[in-house]
Amino acid sequence: MTDRDPERGFNGNASASDAETVEVPPTARLNVFVLNVVLALGWSLATGAFSLLNLAVGYVLAFLALWLPCRMWGEDTYFRRPWRILRLAGIFLWELIASAATVAILVLRPGLKFRSAIVAVPLDTKHDLGITLFANLISLTPGTLSLDVSEDRSTLYVHTMDTQDAEAEKRDMKRTFEDPIQKALQ
Repeated sequence: MTDRDPERGFNGNASASDAETVEVPPTARLNVFVLNVVLALGWSLATGAFSLLNLAVGYVLAFLALWLPCRMWGEDTYFRRPWRILRLAGIFLWELIASAATVAILVLRPGLKFRSAIVAVPLDTKHDLGITLFANLISLTPGTLSLDVSEDRSTLYVHTMDTQDAEAEKRDMKRTFEDPIQKALQ
């Protein structure tokens, strides 16, 4: 005769359904990047060539091989981040080209009729890397220059070359750069 409790399993031990609800702490999760590098090195060992090109091919193949079962690990941030970073780079390149054309038109137009302003852009991101990246992307875009970040890191002050509507300018900067930066750094 056994002591069986339907809630706890045999002899008071946890049942199989309890094991399914146990959450793995973040420190115990598999570091997918390290595994990707190890697999890339394994690829180089298997092919017998340790060139940079062969390591890159091994890294891409390992990335694809690890992407297939990524849902088993529960978190696929590692696989989303490169695409988010590429999207941010594409957005920056587009804004760089568009704003360079706009600045060229403003400067070449007779009379220099534009209104510069200093705009206080409220920051949603509080991470140093996010704030730095946002400020640098703003400064690298022609027609805008980041001046300072407030002491409490809640506001970025930006000089704009031609501002018709300061509120629309703030929304545009946040939508164009800050939102994709936050997604890329998640």
